[in-house]
Amino acid sequence: MTVNILQKIRETDFFKDLSDEACAAVAAEASTRHFAAGDAMMKKGDPADSFFVILEGTLKIVTTDAKGDEIIINKVGPGESIGELALVDELPRSAGVVALEPVEALEFTKQDLFDLLARQDVSLGILRGFSHRLRFSTTYIEKVIDWSQKTAEGNYSFLDQTQPLVTPAGSDEAKAAQLLSAFYSMVRKVKEREDDLKEKLERLTVEIDQERRKREFEEIAGTEFYAKLKEQAKALRQKRNSG
Repeated sequence: MTVNILQKIRETDFFKDLSDEACAAVAAEASTRHFAAGDAMMKKGDPADSFFVILEGTLKIVTTDAKGDEIIINKVGPGESIGELALVDELPRSAGVVALEPVEALEFTKQDLFDLLARQDVSLGILRGFSHRLRFSTTYIEKVIDWSQKTAEGNYSFLDQTQPLVTPAGSDEAKAAQLLSAFYSMVRKVKEREDDLKEKLERLTVEIDQERRKREFEEIAGTEFYAKLKEQAKALRQKRNSG
């Protein structure tokens, strides 16, 4: 491993607090992988036999909805890891990962992970990485619940707080808000339909009122009392004109 790779390892979430000796141990266990833009690092349903630590480039973590359309559920970049949780629960990949640009990553097999966890100076960094992932998941879920409640109440104020996915995010909360782009895109459509229905209802109400007033007028105009009033008004006009 080159000095450049060792420096990149020190900048990752898992290994940033490791000693030079521990970083060298990590480097010795890993294989360097490169992916071009559009390449799939892993696919949903694949067996979980390794995990990756990103050194350069960004990737999107994706799944599909009931219609088969792509939903981006996360985005990862330099310093972050992908796929380590699947090595623990030994279940197939729950989502796909696709490179958005050229990516350089370290790949660790399941045995590599267990070998690193056996080293006390490395395992703490890995556990911190797990903790960060769980904290982000909690923030993401809290955001979903909050926005769902607001939507149910007809409160769409949170839509003004959202940002495009391409904008760099700082905190976990900001990143969660970005990654819920598919959710708030759906909510925007719900709001647009709701606004359209309100407008149609208002127009229909006006049309009904106009029709009701027209009908009421026709009913009054058809009475004997109204006919007499017309005759009296006519007589008054003739009297004024003759005077």
